[in-house]
Amino acid sequence: YALWLVPSGPEAEALRHLMRFRPRPDNPRNEKPKSYPRFDPHITLATFLCPHRPNIFQLVPMGAKTTPVHFESLEVGDEYLSSLSIIPKKSSELMQLRDRVMDHLKANSIRAMSSSFPHMSLFYLDESFKGERLLLSKQLRETGRVHEQRGGETNFTLNCTVDGAGPEFDAMKGFEGTEIWLVDCTEGVEDWTVLDRRDL
Repeated sequence: YALWLVPSGPEAEALRHLMRFRPRPDNPRNEKPKSYPRFDPHITLATFLCPHRPNIFQLVPMGAKTTPVHFESLEVGDEYLSSLSIIPKKSSELMQLRDRVMDHLKANSIRAMSSSFPHMSLFYLDESFKGERLLLSKQLRETGRVHEQRGGETNFTLNCTVDGAGPEFDAMKGFEGTEIWLVDCTEGVEDWTVLDRRDL
């Protein structure tokens, strides 16, 4: 199981537009079947095992608040589940939410993990050639979907309008985490199942 921090409805929909980007629509035969599955944008707060289906109200502490997330960089990973991710800033609000969730799970005798926190996956790729993930990150920058301005304070934004989102999403700096979802992640990515949702 996993607990996800999920963007507000309009922000999630804008990110889904960007996440539908495919670099080589004219050459799909090289693509491996596990690549580019559809999934909802999220930040994983914790993963855990449980012998029975858990109740989200046992898992999320009372008083957990809407949490702002600020994007910082784009990261290419070596593993399938870390293929291409946005790394958010480790803001006090985000880290406090994660720590409170972890403490709450521990208090309820649930052993949880929170690896690679925080990150928000954009794409999962089973590489059909070495460097495919790196090439995708390059194409996202070259097509104006990812914009990084370095020097002084790093300014990192996503342009979701290129793929059909509204004009207000041409420079997304982050999102407002408004819900926590309980997700069954035992199957393949496209078969992940949202079991419960809780508004923050």
